[in-house]
Amino acid sequence: ILEGGRFGVAVGIGVNVVAYPEDLPYPATSLRALGAACDAETLFLALSDAWSENARLWDEGRGLAAVRRRWLDRAAGLGGEVAVRIDGNVVRGVFETIDEDCRFVIRDDEGSVRTIAAGDVHFGAVASARA
Repeated sequence: ILEGGRFGVAVGIGVNVVAYPEDLPYPATSLRALGAACDAETLFLALSDAWSENARLWDEGRGLAAVRRRWLDRAAGLGGEVAVRIDGNVVRGVFETIDEDCRFVIRDDEGSVRTIAAGDVHFGAVASARA
């Protein structure tokens, strides 16, 4: 909680722009290795523009539903194999959606639908090999 009772959040991501680690238990790559002519500054500007647009959607009263819908329209791995590590346990299944409360929704191997508020998510081949 910030001064004046306001709330704040810090969001961080990591993007391999030029190089990538090779000693990981799963495949990794970089934007350069994928053929993208991009430097860190260009990436930062693109991410900043996208973040600003999502903040505008939120601030103009369209709220969470508009941001969620936009995210789902671009979501990688939707309908694919996924593994989620939660407190040392792994839940495997198919990535169904993100629900209205922004929880990860998967259909597990027994056909049950599970909603997960937080965990380490692995998609595709990484999900089947290791989580």
